[in-house]
Amino acid sequence: MSQNYENALMSIYDNHYCQMVIYAKKIVKTTSIAEDIVQDLFVKLLTKPAVNMINTGFVYVCLKNSAINYISSKKNKNIINDNSIDDLLVESISDLAEIEERERRLRVIISQLPPKCREVLTKIYFEKMKYADAAKEMNLSFHTVKSQMNIAFSTIKKRMNSFLSIILFLVITWNKSF
Repeated sequence: MSQNYENALMSIYDNHYCQMVIYAKKIVKTTSIAEDIVQDLFVKLLTKPAVNMINTGFVYVCLKNSAINYISSKKNKNIINDNSIDDLLVESISDLAEIEERERRLRVIISQLPPKCREVLTKIYFEKMKYADAAKEMNLSFHTVKSQMNIAFSTIKKRMNSFLSIILFLVITWNKSF
């Protein structure tokens, strides 16, 4: 296994873990099982690479197959049948497209924030700094950092047009670097 493959796979894990759990949960209906399926998939792809080059689309297909295999192995035919698999796939693909579109819009909005505001947001959410540490590093007061974060959230909320988008932002960024 090449270092590039391993790095690409870990990047996919870091950048898409939350979305993949949501995707798997739509199939298996339980968060803890969805988390297990995602983690097992990445362990399997790390220990037994299926291809030379890895990409997000391939991993999502593997994830879908792993989730469906889980359900099949549990013999819960009342949860899913052949007709609902097609419906589920169409729904999951549209949900994934919607998440990716919101994420793209969010990145554009963040890039348009005033420079100080964007810098504070980056330090707090993407570098996972505490408000006090960011204030000290940027030579700002704690209250200025807090104020800049309020401006950032307010701007994102207005431009994304929903509170749910803010929650999505927090979930996506919690496990991601920007």
